[in-house]
Amino acid sequence: MLTLPRFFALAVAVLAALAALALTLGVRSAGQAILSTGQATRADVAARVAMNVESDLMVAEKAVSDFERAVVERAVDDRDVESVRRNLLTEAIARPTLTDLTMTMGVFQRYDEEGTMVVASEGRRQLAVSRESDGRLDVRVVADAAPGSPDDPTLHPTFRTAANEALKGKAIWSDLAFSELDAALPEAKRRKTMTVQKAIWVKDGAKDRFVGVLRAGIVSDALDHVGERPAAGPEAAGRMFICDDVGRLVTRLDPADPYELVDEHGAPDEDGDLRVRPRSLPADVAAALAIAKEGRMGASRIVVAGAPTFVTVRPLAEGRAQMWRVGLVMPESAYVGPLVAARDRLLMLLAAVVVAIAALGLVGARTVGRGMSALVASTEAMRRFSFAPSARGARSPFAEVRGALESVERAKTALRAMVKYVPVGLVRRLYESGVDPTLGAELHDVTLMFTDIEGFTSHAESLPPARLAEALGRYLEAATAAVEATGGTVDKYIGDALMVMWNAPAPVESHAAAACHAALACARATAEVGASAWWRGAGLPPWRTRFGLHTGRVLVGHFGAPDRLSYTAMGDGVNLAARLEGLNKSYGTTILASEDVRAAAGDAFTFRLVDRVAVKGKSRGVAVYELLGLAADPAVAAAAARLAPHGRALEAAWARRFAEAVALVDGLDDGPSRVLAARCRAWTAAPPPADWDGTWVATSK
Repeated sequence: MLTLPRFFALAVAVLAALAALALTLGVRSAGQAILSTGQATRADVAARVAMNVESDLMVAEKAVSDFERAVVERAVDDRDVESVRRNLLTEAIARPTLTDLTMTMGVFQRYDEEGTMVVASEGRRQLAVSRESDGRLDVRVVADAAPGSPDDPTLHPTFRTAANEALKGKAIWSDLAFSELDAALPEAKRRKTMTVQKAIWVKDGAKDRFVGVLRAGIVSDALDHVGERPAAGPEAAGRMFICDDVGRLVTRLDPADPYELVDEHGAPDEDGDLRVRPRSLPADVAAALAIAKEGRMGASRIVVAGAPTFVTVRPLAEGRAQMWRVGLVMPESAYVGPLVAARDRLLMLLAAVVVAIAALGLVGARTVGRGMSALVASTEAMRRFSFAPSARGARSPFAEVRGALESVERAKTALRAMVKYVPVGLVRRLYESGVDPTLGAELHDVTLMFTDIEGFTSHAESLPPARLAEALGRYLEAATAAVEATGGTVDKYIGDALMVMWNAPAPVESHAAAACHAALACARATAEVGASAWWRGAGLPPWRTRFGLHTGRVLVGHFGAPDRLSYTAMGDGVNLAARLEGLNKSYGTTILASEDVRAAAGDAFTFRLVDRVAVKGKSRGVAVYELLGLAADPAVAAAAARLAPHGRALEAAWARRFAEAVALVDGLDDGPSRVLAARCRAWTAAPPPADWDGTWVATSK
């Protein structure tokens, strides 16, 4: 027999197979094109650029090593200026990219404490072969320069650095700089050079003899061509550059980009490094420079301005260049050409899938349509909480599944609506039981709380209806959240007031303590609402909430008419909690609790005895306590100590020592103390009857 699961299983299997085939072809084509073409090409281009730059730089280092070998092998007599000149001139002629070869000599004496070489006063000389910007070679000789004079070549940083004891035998590379030979030219025409210098020593008998420091300057033609894009191929869409380890460009992005001296942040600085300051910095290059600055090497895929981009960064001329990196950024779109054919095939296949879905949907719709009227009637009945079975039944072959799903969703919608009017715990309990609620109740130990806003009638009369509704909504939202956080259930809203229960319908451990926590939290929440930006912006005065708490055994259950029930609590305990809330008006207090609450809440809270009162409608008095706060709060402890005389005054008053009671509370400026003092003065003038036990009979709610 055909059922909806079987039908859709078959349809999904067919469609899944078609989609899998389409995706497999697309992913396979895309993966092959991007991985094989893009990654290999980027790696090859970056390696080729690095090799070209490194080859140019190696020319200078090769010139130094050739001279050193010639000296060691006695092909050059370093003590003969003419022999040195001929060798340097030969090297310069053979290597046209060299800007200069400079040999600085001195007689080694010792190293100082910092490792700096100290040379003799005599024998400080220099021989330099330099290539002018027009290609002409020039030879300059400085012989026997006076120590410390402007002509003293041993004071130059290149000599002092390379001759340092710690760098003995090492070739030291400088950073990119304008050629000193082009000082008279504009910066745009000055050559950018790098120099390598090395201290040369030879064996002289059993000792090493210091020959001098040879410096070779080099111009890398490759640097000026790094940023050029090829005329064709995917690489034409990419950008190539060289940067340093702090993200500054060493090569131009555009032929018009200037070279300037900048600090590590790229700002102009006469003592900084020679770097490119591009007239404009594309977002993809900026992202690649950030990757280089972070020290990340290899290939990365990033998204720049919504476009996927490949970035390749690799080290360049390690040990020679000053922590340079070669970078390549390439938009992913440069490689999607080979994917066009795959995309077209995928679109055609997807079109076939859509046609198949339409055909299958038409067949399913015709079959399901015959059962729609029965489904609508059934779900509408559920929305009205009428759960009688449909008279027509389910005639569609798919009705068993579709009907179940639709019914559940409709049921959930109705339950969500019900939750807004009755406690969530009660709805959940009734739903899980599967039993219809009926009239009836049972005795249950609960803690009850009643709240009321002081002077709400005045607030209501002074506000427009819309503003009043919004303000009351914000207040009740905060109060409800504070109550429910402790496991309490809001039984009902009575205008601005709340009736709250603990331990029903769901059990709550230590429900008296939970109610005390809730009253304190609710008072704080009310204060926070009154201090909120919206409240102050509306020009509303802060509201103050009063609370009445009682723990007792009351009737809890379903009350009302058989077709309209209300889950609530009834009994003397409920009335007492409500009367305690009202007593706050008489005593000027905020939270009043019964003796039962004080006993059940434990030592975590601080209470003080306010009075013994027979609430309206009752002849027997009950002890009434004010909840001051948490016992661990130092401020609460201080307040309790300050108000301690009130308890002794009550005992004195109940013993008819009215003058003593007045004296005890005379220094206290709180509501219960003022009330007690006034009553004691009245009792002094008109003493209570002989059988009076100290109970105050309340005459109002």
